Amino acid sequence: MLMEAGIDVRLCDIGAAIQEVMESYEVEINGKVYQVKSIRNLNGHSIGRYQIHAGKSVPIVKGGEQTKMEEGEFFAIETFASTGKGYVREDLECSHYMKNFDVGHIPLRLPRAKQLLANINKNFSTLAFCRRYLDRLGRLNT
Repeated sequence: MLMEAGIDVRLCDIGAAIQEVMESYEVEINGKVYQVKSIRNLNGHSIGRYQIHAGKSVPIVKGGEQTKMEEGEFFAIETFASTGKGYVREDLECSHYMKNFDVGHIPLRLPRAKQLLANINKNFSTLAFCRRYLDRLGRLNT
């Protein structure tokens, strides 16, 4: 898959290569064989300075945009597989959070909210985190 990557390579072609490899596998669970499927609605992504998700998405299935990799860019080529339907539902409780890199200052009125945001800024900045990480810091005041 990584051999497919490089300057001027279309991200959709990388997605097609990832899907071809991933879905060529099966896994046996409790004596039953399941086809491995790429998860269609999860992607890899470009990485920028202080920005884990910098804008370009790298699909892990064929099809999609014709966007190309450019010189000097960095990418997280992430693969997500399932033996289920190959699709992540987003209707359950959110477990991971990340500040939006492009959102400017938003005034907070509550002192607890200000303190929480200050701790998030100090410890995570624009990196992803979960509530457990805040608990470990002893900073969660809810």
